[in-house]
Amino acid sequence: MIISVVGSGGKTSKIKELKEQYLKENKTVLMCTTTHMLIEEDTLLNPTYEQIEQRIKENGYCFAGNQVDDKKIGSLDKDVLNKCKENIDVILIEADGSKHKYLKYCLDNEPVIDEDSDKVILITNLKGLNHKAKDVIHRYEYIYDSDQIVDAKIIQDLVRLYLNKITQPVSICVNGANSLYERCLKSLLEKNIDVDILKKEWFQTASKLVLFGAGHVSQYVNKIAKLLDFYTIVIDEREEFANRDCFPNANEIHCVPFNECEKILPKEENTCFVIVTRGHKDDKECLELVLKRSHLYCGMIGSKGKVQKTFDALNLDEQTRQNIHAPIGLKIKANTPAEIAISILAQIIDIKNQKYSSFIPSELYNSKEKGMLCIIIDKKGSTPRGIGTMMLVCQSHIVSTIGGGQIEYEVIQRARKLRDVSIETFVLDNEQASSLGMICGGQNTILFIPV
Repeated sequence: MIISVVGSGGKTSKIKELKEQYLKENKTVLMCTTTHMLIEEDTLLNPTYEQIEQRIKENGYCFAGNQVDDKKIGSLDKDVLNKCKENIDVILIEADGSKHKYLKYCLDNEPVIDEDSDKVILITNLKGLNHKAKDVIHRYEYIYDSDQIVDAKIIQDLVRLYLNKITQPVSICVNGANSLYERCLKSLLEKNIDVDILKKEWFQTASKLVLFGAGHVSQYVNKIAKLLDFYTIVIDEREEFANRDCFPNANEIHCVPFNECEKILPKEENTCFVIVTRGHKDDKECLELVLKRSHLYCGMIGSKGKVQKTFDALNLDEQTRQNIHAPIGLKIKANTPAEIAISILAQIIDIKNQKYSSFIPSELYNSKEKGMLCIIIDKKGSTPRGIGTMMLVCQSHIVSTIGGGQIEYEVIQRARKLRDVSIETFVLDNEQASSLGMICGGQNTILFIPV
C-alpha cells in the first residue's frame, strides 16, 4: 500500500504516527518523499534497494532519500522506488512542501503525488486561525493580502483547492483543534461540510464583569453576577474591602490602586465594567481606563450632578456620554445595595441579550469530553432558548441544556444514536404542547457535531 501525505501543519508527524501503527501490525514500512524532507538521525542517504532492504530487516522500517544538501533529502531513484513498491508492505510518501507553515496555497503543479498511491491524506492545521496570512500560509501572496486575517472559510478554501486536484481517495486530517469551536471546525473540515453553518459568535463565553470598587453595592453585584455565570473581577485599593471574606466567590480580587490596574483588565469585547468607587477622583480614573478599550457595557454609579462633573472633567463628546450608563442601572426605584445590584445586572442582561442570543456556560466551555454537540441553529414558535444555544451529549451524562422539555429529550436520544454531522428539525406541535401544559408549540433545528 502506498500513502501520499500532503498539505501543511503536521505531515511528517502524521507519517511517523502511521509508521508506528503499521509496525504494530507487523508490516514493513518505507518513509520517503517526492519533494524535500528534513534529514533525521536515522535517515538512509543515497541508498540502493539492497541497503533499504537491510535496514528494514534490522528495524522493520526505513527512512530514506537522496541527499539534496546538508539539511534535506529529495526523492529516491525511480528504479529503487519501484523495487520497494514490489517488496515493502507500506510506503509513506511526503508529497508536498509548506516551509513549516500551518497552511498552504498549492500551485498548479502541486502536490507531487506518486502515481501509484492508493490513497492520500491531506493535512491542515487550525493553529493558523486568526493570524495574518503572511505569517501562516505558504505562498499566501498568490491569493491573499499579507495582513488578511485567516478565518475558517479561508482554511476550507485552501483544503478544497487540494481536493479539486487529487484524483485518488482522500482523507482529511485537521490538527491544532483545542477549543470547542475548533473541535467543531475539525469535524466539519474533515467531512468537507461547509464551515459557514457554524457561527463563531455562538461560542462567545460568558462576559467578564469588572467591579471598580469593593463596597456594599459591589458585593451584591458580585453575588448575583455569579448566579448568572459571569466571570467577576474585583478591584479596590482598600484591604478591608478587597478580600476573600467580602467576595468569597469572585474569580479575581486585586487590591491595587485604580491607576495601576490597566494590565489586569480583560481585553474581550464583551467585557462589562461597573464603576462603583467611593469618590469622584476614582470614578474619573476608572472611566478613563474603560474608554481606552473595547467593551460591551460601562456603567457608573452616582447622581446626575456627580456624573456630569466626571464627564466634563474628561471632556467627553455627546456620543461617548450616551454610551455610558450613568446614573447606573434600570430605573426601578432601587434603594438598598441589593436592589441597586439587581437594577445594574438587569441593565447589563438587557444590553447583552440584544447583541448575543446566547453564550457558552463555563462548564461547557471548559469541557474536554468527547460527545455530540447539539446547537440550535434555527427556531420557530414557543421554544425557550435562542439560536446558538448548545449542549454536549456524552454517553453517561449531559453538559448544559438547550431548554429542557420534550424537544431536548428527543434531541438527546437522537444525539446518542448519531455518529456524524447532521442537521435535523424537532417539532413540538400545539397538541403536544397542550398536553404538557404549554399554550403553543414550536420547533428547533439542531446541528449535531461530534467533538
